[in-house]
This record gives sequence, structure tokens and C-alpha cells, in this order.
Amino acid sequence: YQWDHPALKNQYRGWNGSSADHDYSWHDSIHSGGGVCGADSAFPCDDHGHGTHTMGTMVGDDGGTNQIGMAPGARWIGCRNMNQGNGTPTTYSECYQWFIAPTTVAGTNPDPAMAPDVINNSWGCPVSEGCTDPNVMLTIVDNVRAAGIMTVHSAGNSGSACSTVNEPSAIYDSSYSVGATSSTDAIASFSSRGPVTVDGSNRLKPDISAPGVGIRSSYPGSTYASGWSGTSMAGPHVAGLVALLISARPDWAGNVDQLENTINSTAIGLTTAQQCGTVPGSQIPNNTFGYGRIDAFAAYQAAVIPTAVSLSDFSGSPAAMPASALPMLALPAVTGLALAGAYVASKRRRSS
Repeated sequence: YQWDHPALKNQYRGWNGSSADHDYSWHDSIHSGGGVCGADSAFPCDDHGHGTHTMGTMVGDDGGTNQIGMAPGARWIGCRNMNQGNGTPTTYSECYQWFIAPTTVAGTNPDPAMAPDVINNSWGCPVSEGCTDPNVMLTIVDNVRAAGIMTVHSAGNSGSACSTVNEPSAIYDSSYSVGATSSTDAIASFSSRGPVTVDGSNRLKPDISAPGVGIRSSYPGSTYASGWSGTSMAGPHVAGLVALLISARPDWAGNVDQLENTINSTAIGLTTAQQCGTVPGSQIPNNTFGYGRIDAFAAYQAAVIPTAVSLSDFSGSPAAMPASALPMLALPAVTGLALAGAYVASKRRRSS
């Protein structure tokens, strides 16, 4: 990432408005090579352009006309896991580990309290990078989720055939995998489809879809690039939505199930004539769109609008009206009830 890009600088957690401190906000898992950034960079650096573009979709805002991000009020941290566009199971796993407990730039003093709420993963690990075992990163991705960190993962760009979601870590149940849609809610031809067969699970994927065709975002050199397409562009939209939901409901931080269920249940359901696996394309979810295209406003409304709770009439014996004033009525105490995100309709009955 170009951390000091005008659309990213103020959102970088390592920037306090006057100086930068990269401890707990940056890690480099590339220990040799690294292109223009070299190895073990002491600050966020982009050797490819891909990271700066995806980060812009998550949080980008230059304070002017370039509000390109889903959650411009969120803060970002980063880990480089690819050497000029290519990674390995070791570099990917090193970044996962760092996100669970970020460290200083020197790699000391890990602190889980500095972990992010959500990680965007706009990459896949093919056999050519060493992922010959599809479960090579299963345990660590499970551990990331167990730590309360949501793992958003691009589904891949190997469509349009079925069972092309076939690379770690998009294939895992613990990953929230994202397909790409166009501006007309059509599935992108390149967007990988499920079900996952490479590990024998027959798992439905992707989980959800988001815009991933013709995306404009930030680019190294403090510029902007238009027309980028890929599930790599779709995933950051979902990661940004997660940040928006947590800003609206801070109590949802760490509750990955709640976040996923809210996004799934409020998505715009999309169907297709293509049937992949045993799931009809007319069913929601399906192996092309998952639960459909994200709807950020609907997800926000579901998060903040209270759910009506209706209480039935009291079934016991009504209390007799005392001779004293009404405020002296001995009504049951209800202060112990936890009514988060709800309002209560109650009825009071008195004896005749």
C-alpha cells in the first residue's frame, strides 16, 4: 500500500496527523526480493499496485472529490504477503498470524488488542505457489475466525465454469468468500463459481457477491485508476461494509456469525439459469451469487433499527388495587432485563 496516498493517509492507524509510527500497523512477510519496496520494508509499501487499489475501496477518501471507499471513517493496517504479485503458503500464513496479534515493525511484543475487526484477502494461492494441499491454511484461517476476526476473501477469477472456487483460502468454511457483479447485478463472467470440490467438501461458494467490474480506486503515485475488474475488487466492498456495521454496532465487533448473517439476510437475492452442483440456480443461496449482492443500507438498517417485541398479557392473578396512591403499587422489578436493540410493548391489567 502507498500509505501516504491522499485517499489513505488519514485513515492509516499509524498516522496521528503529524507523524507516522508503523508499529502494530504494518508487517512485511517478504524477506527477500520485494521489487521497488525491497525486503522487510519498515513502512507500508506497494510493489504491485493491487494493494493500494483494494485499500482505497475499503476506506479511501481524500477529503475532496475522491471518496472512493465504503468506510472512509475506518482505520486500516496492513501486511504484505506477496512479492510483486506472488505469495506462498508461508507468507500468507505469516500475515494471518500477525493480524491475530500485531507486533512492532521489528516483530516484537505481539498484542491481540491491536488486532483488526476484519481482514480483506484479495488473493488466491494456486498450486503454482505451493498450495498443493488445499487445506494447507485451514487451521490458521479457522484460528483467525476463532479470534473474532472476520476473514473476507475474493472467490477467484477462474469462472464461468462450476467448481472454480478452488484455491485457499476462499474455499474454507471460515472464509467469507465474495463473487463479483456488474453494475446491472449480472455475475461477472470471470467470477469463480462453487461448489468447492477440490477438498471434497462440496461446499457452497461464494457466500456473497459485490461490485467487481469497472472499479475506480487509489493507485500508487498518489493517483487513481479506473476500470479495474476482478473478485479482488469485490472483496474490499464487503470488508468496508463490515467496518460500517461495526461502527453502527460496536457490540458486534468479534461476532463474526452476526456480521455474516446480517449481510446475508439483507442482500439482494440474485438467481441464475446456471446450476452448479446440486443447488439450483433459482435457489438462494446458490453457487453463482451466494446469498446475492450486498445491500449496505439494508444491512445498516437491520443493525440499528430495533426489533419490536410484543409481550403477552400477564397470566397470573392481578394485583389488588391498594388504598394508597398508585405509585406505591408493588409491581415486579424489570431492571434486570437486557433489552438491547428492542422496544417493548407492555400491558397493565387491574382488578375490577
